[in-house]
Amino acid sequence: MNSAKNVKPWFRKHDGWWYLTRCIDGKHVQTKLVRGRENEAEAFQRYFELMAAAGHMEPSTEISFNELAARFLSWSKREHDTRTTNWYVGFIDGFDNVYEGRVIDLRKSHVDHWLNTHPDWSVSTRRAAITAIKRVVNWGFEEGHLTAYPVGLRKLRRPATGKRDTVISEADHTRMLAASDTAFQQFLIALWDTGARPKEVRTVAAEMVHFDAGVWLLNDHKTAEKVEKPRIIYLTPRLVDLSRELAAKFPTGPIFRNSQGNPWTDNAVRCRMRRLREKLGLPEGTVAYAYRHSYATSGLENGIPIADMAELLGHRDTKMLSEHYGHLSKKTQRMRELAEQATRSQDADPSNSQSESI
Repeated sequence: MNSAKNVKPWFRKHDGWWYLTRCIDGKHVQTKLVRGRENEAEAFQRYFELMAAAGHMEPSTEISFNELAARFLSWSKREHDTRTTNWYVGFIDGFDNVYEGRVIDLRKSHVDHWLNTHPDWSVSTRRAAITAIKRVVNWGFEEGHLTAYPVGLRKLRRPATGKRDTVISEADHTRMLAASDTAFQQFLIALWDTGARPKEVRTVAAEMVHFDAGVWLLNDHKTAEKVEKPRIIYLTPRLVDLSRELAAKFPTGPIFRNSQGNPWTDNAVRCRMRRLREKLGLPEGTVAYAYRHSYATSGLENGIPIADMAELLGHRDTKMLSEHYGHLSKKTQRMRELAEQATRSQDADPSNSQSESI
């Protein structure tokens, strides 16, 4: 957070302490909070305790978004893992730089203005950004930091994601393999064979591979906090062999790495996919995550029950699949009924085909 906007804990490099500067009886007084740059969360917690003791943290209409965000992030650092907190920080800091007013004055137009400064953001990123801002405000109201919810924010809605419609064909997958080096070929094969999220493939380590069971077992994954159980990714025989080969080569850390032996990053994968799209003339939606959509689409069209498909993809339930892919399962059922109807018709009057040929 930008500490210049409000009186907040600040870090002094030369002695390694977090300080709080307050005006007491007309004098600026510096109070030591905690030592060590890594103890920022503890410094903010101590700050909030001092403010509460001084009567400055009662529910208020005067609290700024900057101040409420600082309180929220301090809470998040205690309650969430680092990845989740950093996800919030990325969006909150960005909005904090364009809106310096009170929370109660916050309007949908303020958020829209911020979003419009990022024309390159996808719909999903815009949804995430709105989620982060509303989470701060909702938390502040629920925790009693706000006396009222900002009326102007009630009209703020997340944009609809729409249906995922880019499917990577086997032919295009084969073309991408042929145009890639061995390291990225391995990464694409893992996406194709598992339907896993790109981040899951990027971060799977040797100790997560259970060869006898033929699975990857991930404890730290996207829905870990919600489902409270590991993510199981089921492997094809080809991917069991590939995992065994890579785990022997990289016994610690991620097993999927680039040609220099470094783990794949999100940006590196995104750049590789962009170059492949340009080189091969692939559809704009041909991104790493489209492999997951393709996996789901192919599975449902081939008759895999939606509940089983949800488990393969690591979803808590079938809601997401029903919303985005339900038409595929209905199509599959309908085509099966038509196939059965066609068979019954032939069985009922076997002479039809003979008489027509005559």
